[in-house]
This record gives sequence, structure tokens and C-alpha cells, in this order.
Amino acid sequence: MLTVEQAKAKILEGAEAVAEVEDMVTLYSAGKILAQDIVSEIKVPPLDNSQMDGYAVRCADFAGGRRNFPVSQRIFAGHVGTELEPDTVARIFTGAPIPPGADAVIPQEEASEMEDGSVEFHCDPKAGAWIRRAGCDIDVGQTVLKKGDRLTPPALGVAASIGVSTVKVYRPIRVSLFFTGDELAMPGEKLVEVFIDISFISVCKDTKKKIGSARFSSSFYE
Repeated sequence: MLTVEQAKAKILEGAEAVAEVEDMVTLYSAGKILAQDIVSEIKVPPLDNSQMDGYAVRCADFAGGRRNFPVSQRIFAGHVGTELEPDTVARIFTGAPIPPGADAVIPQEEASEMEDGSVEFHCDPKAGAWIRRAGCDIDVGQTVLKKGDRLTPPALGVAASIGVSTVKVYRPIRVSLFFTGDELAMPGEKLVEVFIDISFISVCKDTKKKIGSARFSSSFYE
């Protein structure tokens, strides 16, 4: 009798790697195997942006101990502000681009809004504080996924973040299952003492759904 390892070795002797490649919509390619590297053509994030809700400031304006400034603009995520006017600050929200001229963000917890609309800060800023730099996650030309990688949900998220709408994947392998024996019965059939329910049919097909890289067919013979 063959051992499990010997049986695996004999199976693999006759196996050939799938060479056929398919173009597939990224959103529907979960579980598939990449047939080529994915290289980013953009930066993620695309612009310097704020890590916090707060105020975009120019550190040099705080020279001499000044802490009170008027608000010259409000910048929401998805909108681009104008150049920061001297001796002013910009109200900014998480994910919003840093306006030209600003070099730090002070979180809103470190500021108080005054009755006249100005802002009083409780600390001095540090250059670069609370700013996510353009390309800090992914840079232009960076290989984000490699040929042979399985497209897991996190991998699909990475592909989507750089705007990849379709991917080249290997054709799923085809698996055929044949069940024989007078003692076997399909799920749902009435069982008698000498019958065995072929429960692993469901297990195999559920496994296919999870890995997304096999096409199953099955036949049952009594």
C-alpha cells in the first residue's frame, strides 16, 4: 500500500502547471492566481494629506510665541484648498490635502475656537506633524502584487487602491470527482444500515468556493 506522501508524489508526476491566462474584472477575481506582476502607476495617497481633524499651519508663523490666528479657509476631504495666506491657518479634516504653504497640522484637541472666529492653540507645531506624505503607502513604479500571488481580499483591496480594474489570472484548475461503490448514497437519499452518505461532496464544493481557483465536476456510480 502506498503512503500518503507516495500517493501525492505519483499524482504530481503527471500534473502540469496551468499556462492559460484569462483577463478578469478585479472585483470578481477573489481566490484566483495572478499571471503577471501588478505595478502601480500612481502614488497612494496621491497628495500630502492630514491625518487628523484640525488646522493646517505654517510653523514659521508661530515664531515669537504667537498662538492666536484667524482661519482663512476650510478644507474637506475630497477638496483641494488654496495656498495658505501668511499669518492664518486652515481648518482641515482627515484625509484632506495639505494646502501649499502649510507644513504641519495641529489636532483640533489642541485648539480652541474664539468668539471672533479665530483659533487659540495650546501648543507649538512641529514641522511635518500629522501629515501623511504622498506615496507613503505606495509609490509610482512599486510592484504591489507579484505573479503567482493569490488574490485574497486584502490583495484585491491593494489592486483597487491603485485603480486596477482588470487583472490577468491563470485559468482555474479543473477537478473531476468520481464516486463508486454499492454502499454509497447521495446526500438526501434514504440511508439503510449498509449505506454511507457521501458528505464530502459538499465539503469539496465548499472548498472550491473558498479558494476560488478550481472548477469541480462530479459523477456518482452505484
